[in-house]
Amino acid sequence: MENKDLIILGIVVGIGLFFVGAIISNVFPSSETNLVSYKVSAVVKLLGLGVLTTSMLVGGVVIEEIDKNLKTLLLLLGLIFLIIYSIASPALEWKLPSGGNVTAYETHPTGYGVPGFEVLFSVLAIFAVALIIRKRSVG
Repeated sequence: MENKDLIILGIVVGIGLFFVGAIISNVFPSSETNLVSYKVSAVVKLLGLGVLTTSMLVGGVVIEEIDKNLKTLLLLLGLIFLIIYSIASPALEWKLPSGGNVTAYETHPTGYGVPGFEVLFSVLAIFAVALIIRKRSVG
């Protein structure tokens, strides 16, 4: 497979994972005591957005056989997704109540509480770009 095909596959898989995560939360709603489907939905959606963002950023840097405007668009959209991802990450903490009559479901958890999870995808994207550039300069 060429780089262009891999990037397109990454974008499709990222969008697909995001929608599968949305479907999970709608088909299997969580209750006040069981938040498993909510957690699974959040993980799948975040994984999909991470794959989508990484594919767009790497595609905007690596792919050379596409139009310059499309390449710029991929980079810009990838950076916009990364900024949104970074700004939203502090809101992804599990804020479980310490006592009282408040249930965990009322706090509306949205993730596993790992602010900065986008750093892994950013580092992987930079590493992938560095490997591809090194491979091209050597070969």
